[in-house]
Amino acid sequence: MCGIAGIISKDAVNFENEMDKMLISLKHRGPDGSGVKKFSNCILGHTRLSIIDHDGGQQPMDSSESNKSIVFNGEIYGYKEIQENLANYKFLTNSDTEVILALYEKYGSDCLERLPGMFAFAIWDEAEGTLFAARDRFGEKPFYYAFGQNQEFIFASEIKAIIKTGLITPVLDINSLMHYLQYLYVPPNRTIFSNIHTLSPAHLLIYKDGTLQIQRYWSLPITNEIQDTNTAIQKFMNLLEDSVRKQLVADVSVGAFLSGGLDSSTIVALASKYKKNLKTFSFGFGDVINELPYAQEIADKYKTDHHVLRAEDYDIAQLLLEMADVFDEPFADSSNIPTYLISKLARKHLKVILTGDGADELLGGYDYWYQSALGFEGKGNKNTIVKQIIKRIKKKHETIPFLQRIIPLKFWNLIPLYLQYDNIILEQEEKRKYFSDIEINKLSKNNNFFSDLIFNRSYSFYQEHNVNDALKMDLINYMPGDILVKTDRASMAHGLELRSPFLDPEFAEFCISLPISLKITEKTSKVFLREAFGDMWTSSLRKRGKMGFGAPVHEWLQLESVKNLKYKYLHDEKMKIFSILSFEKVQEYIHKDNYKTWILLVLSIWMEKNIFLMPNHEVG
Repeated sequence: MCGIAGIISKDAVNFENEMDKMLISLKHRGPDGSGVKKFSNCILGHTRLSIIDHDGGQQPMDSSESNKSIVFNGEIYGYKEIQENLANYKFLTNSDTEVILALYEKYGSDCLERLPGMFAFAIWDEAEGTLFAARDRFGEKPFYYAFGQNQEFIFASEIKAIIKTGLITPVLDINSLMHYLQYLYVPPNRTIFSNIHTLSPAHLLIYKDGTLQIQRYWSLPITNEIQDTNTAIQKFMNLLEDSVRKQLVADVSVGAFLSGGLDSSTIVALASKYKKNLKTFSFGFGDVINELPYAQEIADKYKTDHHVLRAEDYDIAQLLLEMADVFDEPFADSSNIPTYLISKLARKHLKVILTGDGADELLGGYDYWYQSALGFEGKGNKNTIVKQIIKRIKKKHETIPFLQRIIPLKFWNLIPLYLQYDNIILEQEEKRKYFSDIEINKLSKNNNFFSDLIFNRSYSFYQEHNVNDALKMDLINYMPGDILVKTDRASMAHGLELRSPFLDPEFAEFCISLPISLKITEKTSKVFLREAFGDMWTSSLRKRGKMGFGAPVHEWLQLESVKNLKYKYLHDEKMKIFSILSFEKVQEYIHKDNYKTWILLVLSIWMEKNIFLMPNHEVG
C-alpha cells in the first residue's frame, strides 16, 4: 500500500519541486521510502509502505523489456501464480508491482481482465508518450486527477497532493455538496471540487497528446439460477477460504479487525486455520453500542492475540478537526473516527489487517434497509390500490418532486416508502437520505443550488426489479463512496494496509450472481453466509442481528468540547458555510443533536480548513 503521483507536461523535469510537495503530502501512505522517475514529458512519484519484497519493490519501477515505468498502490493477490504464467518476461524482482508491468507488456489494456486484487496504478510509456492508468473493480484504492492551469495532467492517490502542486485552484462542486448533505459523502464518481476528478472503480484511463480517454473494463455480472444449493455453498466456502489464504501472503505480519459481527468473525475463523495466534483488534463505544462481548467470544474460540480499544478516553472534538485533514472532503460517516483510532492501534503492532468489508453489500447485510424493500410488491388490497393511484399520478407528472410539492411534508413522510416508489433503487436512495429534497431547498441560501441527482441517474448493471438491484446499487455507490473511502483514508493515515477478502473478484462475482433468495429473506439476512459458515461461529453470534459500526453521535454532540465546536462553526455568520446555506435555517438544527447536526458541523469545519473558489469564483 502506497501513495502515487504524477505530472504529465512538456518539460516535466521542471516540476521536481511540485513533485516533492506531492510526495510530502502522501508520506503517511508510504512512510518506508519514496522515489521519483523523470522523463522528458512525465514525472512519476511514489511513497512506499513496504509489504512485499522489501529490497526489490522500490518504485517507480521500470519494465525489463521497454522504456515503461509504473507507480502502483495496492496488492495483487496470488501474484506468484500469475508470475509463473509469464515465463517470457524477465523478472528482476519478487514484487507484485512487476507482475502488472509484465501483464501490460504482454496484453496491453487487456491485462486488467487478468489482474486480481486492489489497485490504482499508472504506467508511463516513454516511446509512445502515453499514460495508462486503472482502478480496481470496487474502488478499494483511490485515483484522482486534474488539469493544471497550463493543461498539465496531474494525478495522485489523494486530493491534497494535487492541490499541493499549486497548479490548480479547486472550485467547489455544489452538486457534490448537496449529495453529501443527503448521504454523508460525496458521490463516488466525482469529488467535492468540480475541477478535480476521480477515476471511477472498474475504469481505465489513457492520456496521450492532451487527449483523455476513460472507459469501463468490468461490469457487475448478471444473476444466475442455482441448480444445486449444496454445491453452490461448497463453492462459496472454497472461494472465500482461498481469498483469505491469498490475502495472508505478505513479508510482514498480518492481523484482523474483529467487530463481533458475522463478517469479521468469519474472516478471523478462516485466517486462524492458516495463522496461529492471529492478532485481532476490536473497538467499543461503551454501553450505548457494545459488540465487544461477541468479539471476545470469537477471540477466545480461535485463541487470537486480542486487543480492545474503547472510545471513552478520546477527545472527540479534536478528532473531528483532524478528520477534515485526513479525508480531504466533507465526510460525515461517524464510524470514520473509530476506524481511524483502531487503525492507529493496529499499526503499533503490524502493517496489514484483514477486514470484513464488502460482505454487507454482496450478501444482503443491511437488513434494516433491504427487508423493507421485500414488501416492494405491496401486500394487501389497500396497499395495491394506493400504489396504483400514486403510479398513475406519477405517470402523468413523471417526477416525485411534483408529488412532494402538492402533498404537505408532514403527510408525505407518513406514506410508506415502498408505496411512494415503483422503482426499488429510488426507494433505496430515498430511504437513506438524511436531509430530504424539500429540506435541502429550504437550507439553500439562494434556493437555486439544489440539483436533482437521483432521478436522472444511469445504472451500469442489468436491473432485476427486486432487492438485488438495491444490493448492486450499494456496490457501485454506497460502498465506493462511503465504506471504502473511510477504510482507505482512516487506515492509510497511519500507514496501515487493509485487505478485504470478501472483495476478491472471483468470490465477489460469484456472490453477485446469486439469486436474492439466497442472500436475504423477510426474516433473515446473509442467508448463504449463515448456511456456509454458521458452524464456525459461537451460538450467540448465530442469533444476533446487524448492529453496524456507527458511533453514538447524539451523545458526542452533547459533549462540552463538541458544543464549543458547534457554537464556533455553526453560530457565526462569518463562517463559509453560510455563503451557501441559510444561517437562520441552520440554527434550527444546532440543538437537535442528531445526524443532521453532525452533517452540518462536519461540513462547516471542512470548509473553514480549506481554500477554494465558489462556483461564482469568489474565494471560499
